[in-house]
Amino acid sequence: MVEPRDRDAPGTPRWVIALAIAAIFVVVLVVAVMLIAGGEHGPGRHAASTDAGGQPAADGSVIADGVGRPVDAGMAARSVAINTLDTMTFEPGAIDVSAGEIVTFNVTNPGQAVHDFTLGDAAMQEEHAAAMAHMPDGTAHELPNSITLQPGETKQLTWRFGDTTVEYGCHEPGHYEAGMRGRITVA
Repeated sequence: MVEPRDRDAPGTPRWVIALAIAAIFVVVLVVAVMLIAGGEHGPGRHAASTDAGGQPAADGSVIADGVGRPVDAGMAARSVAINTLDTMTFEPGAIDVSAGEIVTFNVTNPGQAVHDFTLGDAAMQEEHAAAMAHMPDGTAHELPNSITLQPGETKQLTWRFGDTTVEYGCHEPGHYEAGMRGRITVA
């Protein structure tokens, strides 16, 4: 027998349940598309091409236009040590590379603050800065062109350079705006 109080209590309308299920489905779909597409920013959105002669590189890969792309560390011809400093600078602040050169960056954070090391042209840096503005301080975000370093940590990022000048910057809140950036001149 149904008690009167149970019969009189309104339940959640079916349309509300259906709407909630549809909203969850849309959120899951959007997240899946972003993961497949490589997120909202980064080098995955830049097209690759062949080398100046229209041929693939000797290792069978293509040399990217513009800023370049990440590659396996075993392909690097040289490595460059970079320190992220709590004075809101990188050491060194400028590097020279050749178009098509593969460099492994050994990035160390000897300080007390969290830093990141993000490669990209000026537009990519601005895009990354805008995305980071919506993330909590110290949020790790490993992307193909970016690494986050906790105090005392060292990480590597290996990159094949294209034909465009590249910048590196730290996009922890306030760091890039304070001048924490460097320049990679591609010759």
